[in-house]
Amino acid sequence: MYVPPQRQQSLLLMLAFTGLFGWGAWESLDLQALPVIPYVLGFVAVVGGFKALSLSLVRLRNILMRRDAMAATTQRGSASWATKKDLKHAGLYDTSGVLLGCDTKGHPLFFDGEIHGLTLAPAGSGKTIAFSIPTLCHSSLPIIASDFKGTLAVMTKHLREKQHRQKVFCVNPAHLYTEHLGAPARYNPLQILLDDWMEAEKNKDLIADAQSIALQLCPEPAATGENTFFRNGSRKILVLVLVYLIAFHGAGKATLSEALSLLRNVKELIEVCEVVMVSPILDGELADMAAELHYKLTAHDTRQVDSFLEGTVQALAAFSASGWLAESTSTCDFKFSDLKANPATVYLIADPTKMKVFAPWMGLMGWAAITELTRCQNTKPVFFLLDEATNFRIENLSNSLTGLREFGIRVWFVIQELEEYARVYGRESLETLLSQTEVKQIFGASGSKTCELISRMLGEQTVKAVNVNLGRTRYDPVIQSVSEQARRLLTPDEVRQFTDTILFIRNLPPIQAIKTGYHEVKPWSDWVAANPLFGSKLQGQTRVRLKY
Repeated sequence: MYVPPQRQQSLLLMLAFTGLFGWGAWESLDLQALPVIPYVLGFVAVVGGFKALSLSLVRLRNILMRRDAMAATTQRGSASWATKKDLKHAGLYDTSGVLLGCDTKGHPLFFDGEIHGLTLAPAGSGKTIAFSIPTLCHSSLPIIASDFKGTLAVMTKHLREKQHRQKVFCVNPAHLYTEHLGAPARYNPLQILLDDWMEAEKNKDLIADAQSIALQLCPEPAATGENTFFRNGSRKILVLVLVYLIAFHGAGKATLSEALSLLRNVKELIEVCEVVMVSPILDGELADMAAELHYKLTAHDTRQVDSFLEGTVQALAAFSASGWLAESTSTCDFKFSDLKANPATVYLIADPTKMKVFAPWMGLMGWAAITELTRCQNTKPVFFLLDEATNFRIENLSNSLTGLREFGIRVWFVIQELEEYARVYGRESLETLLSQTEVKQIFGASGSKTCELISRMLGEQTVKAVNVNLGRTRYDPVIQSVSEQARRLLTPDEVRQFTDTILFIRNLPPIQAIKTGYHEVKPWSDWVAANPLFGSKLQGQTRVRLKY
């Protein structure tokens, strides 16, 4: 049988009755006819007073219990946004390093550390104006920056020269904006092989470095397929040709353009094999490679080696003598290793209309830069700004991040979508990227997997849920109860709609920051030149003022 809950007595009504009986007792003290009435009324007033006191204590106990029940706890999760105290303790208000945005009060946040970083920003979210250009404006470190439109170089070359006193090299094969950037600088990736050959102690590195170049130019895809055998065959031929040009012709013909020309001439390639087959250099290893290739080229059935050759030619096609890259890779106007001794800025500029042509070159330049910098026996820091990092691939980059830190190389990835990185480098490399980048700057996310990942990274907080029991009939009292539940700091859908910047820095709580463009910072807004694609400077209200 249903028994409705009893209603609690009214404290206000009890106080009113107590006061009424007390007043009656006071007023009846002068009654001589009925002297017992004041005592009766007084007794009732005293009993009512004790009852009112009891109800007051119950009410106070309920208030305290309600307060404790509604107080925040961490039983189901402790996620929360970082406080100003957290930011100050981490040194993010110091004006050194790279600008990550402003806190919610408008104070700029900088990070300076010997670690790698990641900026995740979908197209149009402001990664260029809010990270890449501010970094080039503020950082006094030597910088190597990938620049797929040439706009970074046009907008910041002059300030890097004037404000940071650095020499600037614009490796600009397509000759973009030469009226602003001047004559393009050149760099021959085979210079690393030439250095190996010129130093007797490094001869043992020659074959290994040639194999690395071959792997960079003819990489294994993220999802390795059945064509691995043919790619291995192509790379072996490329290694032989590169080492032959180094050992037999030196700097005069040791270029990728010359290698392509030789590979396209099978008759000449056979003659090269016949010459190398009797050479004792590299303890006869090169002769063995030449003998193997000569046998295949002169066999009755050459279909297999023809496939190898076609793969090699395709890998070097971008470096044909008639193209832009032949001149750009013909010699070296600088060396990446010199950046540590003499700080400079290098812009690697690609033509956005020829991405398939320039992507292999950009990856090879990245490999050459990292190889030189890790071998120069100098741990001074160099900042490697990989803007649009998924437009090219540097072989084994993700797995090298831990070791690069020991050589002072700070790699900062700027990408539009995490799944795109997984497509280019592989799913395991994406996990490595996320674990090795201790600073993550999130300007936005659109992909469902990325939003879910960011939501998980933000963690869960404990929230109070008020439950209401309406009883069985419309006249039953309404009863409320409180329970604790776990809730993401931001759900995936809230991440997708989030307009502020999310920062993850080492073991700090996640940081909510305000996106801040270079045009909102003095004196950067004065230093930066106009974007050549728009023809005018970006205007904005000054939010931050810095002193230099």
